[in-house]
Amino acid sequence: MVHLINIILGTLFLSVFSGKEYFFLNLFVSIIVYEIFKQNVLNFSKLVFLLLKYIPKTLYESILVFFIKNEKIEFEEYKDDFEMLIKILYITLTPKTIAFDHDDRFLYIHKLGD
Repeated sequence: MVHLINIILGTLFLSVFSGKEYFFLNLFVSIIVYEIFKQNVLNFSKLVFLLLKYIPKTLYESILVFFIKNEKIEFEEYKDDFEMLIKILYITLTPKTIAFDHDDRFLYIHKLGD
């Protein structure tokens, strides 16, 4: 019963934004998303916690960016796609850094300051 309620709520949520003419597409998307999260392919709660943890540091570094003049390019190693996603989101939330490229093992980062 809980599974059906989750799919119905997801369909209603998507229908509010896209309209009732896309109801079957919204139902299909809701089922796919539910299956992904049910199998714990994406650990969504861990991702949200990590993002909330980085917000104070992001605010602090956004103030410092006005006083920093030097810049450099670095790289960070990652092991799997989920770790790469977490690192890219963290880097994106940090105003002094931006991920501009990646390959099979490394993210390349443009960094201001330290």
